[in-house]
Amino acid sequence: MGQQQLLLLVFGIIIVAVAVIAGLFAMDEKMRQSATDTLIGRNLTIASEAVFWKTKRDPYSGGNASYAGLESDGMKKLFLGEYTNDGFFRITHADDNSLQITAVSLRYPELGVRTYINEYSIDSTMVRYDGSITAD
Repeated sequence: MGQQQLLLLVFGIIIVAVAVIAGLFAMDEKMRQSATDTLIGRNLTIASEAVFWKTKRDPYSGGNASYAGLESDGMKKLFLGEYTNDGFFRITHADDNSLQITAVSLRYPELGVRTYINEYSIDSTMVRYDGSITAD
């Protein structure tokens, strides 16, 4: 009877260990997805501010129907910080009719998000987990 109880105890420990390891992998995946969602949300906020800035006709605080003024120091002109607790954000391309916003996670440096704006609407958002998107 003692050997059966010992065998059941060992099997129980093995099952619990496998469940804990699976839970850790699931938690890591969920945290990575949460970081992705946060970067996308911040990119959309920046895109909204940029579209609003483009529509302003003020020569000192507006784009006069062009994104080109956001090319060099666009985040400052939009009064948004480049760094948050979640990532680094930068306007990586701007011309008259298109804008490109890039974000890189601070927790997961291989995670990058790029949002494309064409005219007054968001064209697409690209997410990469392989480090191919950088904010340089």
